[in-house]
Amino acid sequence: SDMELSVHAGEEFIFVIDGTMKALIGDKIEILSTGDSIYYLSNTPHLVTSDRDTPTYILAVIYTN
Repeated sequence: SDMELSVHAGEEFIFVIDGTMKALIGDKIEILSTGDSIYYLSNTPHLVTSDRDTPTYILAVIYTN
């Protein structure tokens, strides 16, 4: 993928409402499905993408100060 990793201040929480997503957090890859969630510090290089051909729906809560 040609998408770049994001790095910024804050914290992020993502809940998968429907679908499957791939979260690249630092040097780890997590595959999340409907009902799964993930939390990480935003200063860790990260990228989240859908892991299927149809849309994945998520709730993302991002905290910055």
